[in-house]
Amino acid sequence: MGNEQGHVNWMDQIFRDYEKDGGLRNNPGFGKPLPESALSGNMYDNFLSKAKDAGFLPLWIKWQKEIREELSEVVQLRKMNGGNMQITKRIEDINEKVRTYNAICPPKMQRREIELESIESQYEKWK
Repeated sequence: MGNEQGHVNWMDQIFRDYEKDGGLRNNPGFGKPLPESALSGNMYDNFLSKAKDAGFLPLWIKWQKEIREELSEVVQLRKMNGGNMQITKRIEDINEKVRTYNAICPPKMQRREIELESIESQYEKWK
């Protein structure tokens, strides 16, 4: 227990030093109203736009892009009458990525797993 108490005191000291040095008051825009663009429209679109401008995208966006690219390849393979065994294996691999994607993306962005019978229409939804 003594270790936990030391940890709390250490954190308290960091916060006190932060406040003493100005805390949030040193941040640009402190005390100014939020721009209207931050409060309007789709919050996910706003966030993604700002994140992209800053050179950062969430991991789920990376997964979304990978899944879309792999789906495109499988759709093309199917159009060329590729082997069902190969297509089935690729869909299994994609579905594993879909499960990971669903675990890390915002709930409203989650997608269902890919099925061979409807792969073309599902691909359209990933575009």
